[in-house]
Amino acid sequence: MRKLFVTAAALMAAGAAFAQTTAPEGSTIANVLAKGTVLNVQGMEIEFTYKPDGTFDGGGLFSGKYKVDGKKLCIEIAEFGMTSCSEYPDGKKSGDAFQIQTDMGPLDVKIK
Repeated sequence: MRKLFVTAAALMAAGAAFAQTTAPEGSTIANVLAKGTVLNVQGMEIEFTYKPDGTFDGGGLFSGKYKVDGKKLCIEIAEFGMTSCSEYPDGKKSGDAFQIQTDMGPLDVKIK
């Protein structure tokens, strides 16, 4: 029973650690989280919205959790069993478009 409790506590701590959502004020990632993004994925535009509780919605197609790791935004999509972190460039704001490198290759991003 103790082993089960320790394992459950470790899983909850890991989930809480993944939900770290703060980004430096005015940074590109702070703007992404506040405004949302439109990602061009293989010619399909998907709107991403981010909530302060560390969750996101990918245009109603999928959802998951996110965390900020310095200049990187990491997303976890449970439906796909994947976690991906991408570095975001400095100085981007609402309306700016740029590319990020992902595990699936480069993606075009526009901050709403």
